[in-house]
Amino acid sequence: MNNLVHILSSAFFLLVFSFCSITKETTKETHPFKVTNATFNTWVGGQPGVKGIKVVIMTDNPEIALDSVFFRNMKTSLKADINAKFTTFVGIFTDPNNKKDYILHENPLNEYGNTPVNKSIKTPFILKENEAVVSYLLGNKTYYYKIDKVEEIKSSVKD
Repeated sequence: MNNLVHILSSAFFLLVFSFCSITKETTKETHPFKVTNATFNTWVGGQPGVKGIKVVIMTDNPEIALDSVFFRNMKTSLKADINAKFTTFVGIFTDPNNKKDYILHENPLNEYGNTPVNKSIKTPFILKENEAVVSYLLGNKTYYYKIDKVEEIKSSVKD
């Protein structure tokens, strides 16, 4: 009886550990391109309160079209820059001047209908301040590529 328990437990552990190695190999994913450069800069528009962030991503494979970018709890679509020497994608996050008239009253019931401004979305990724994720289609499936460092370019302002 003791030998039977020993054999069954050994077979169980071998089976469990063999699935671990299979899972490790199937979850390893390679991408058909590399991000060669990723930068962002903040900008201010001509109207008061209009501002945003411009993200520029360069890749080494012109055959792959990037779809969208997740950056700082925001998401926007990417547009290919056909004038560039490299395969470049640009995403622009805008924060327009959306001034609403809020009802402010001493009776809180009269303030019903006021909604707070929500600038961020719930993204499926937990990212640091200088990280981004881009999505792209390959066949009919969407894939995600994490960019570990998006470098900030300071805007130059001339007087």
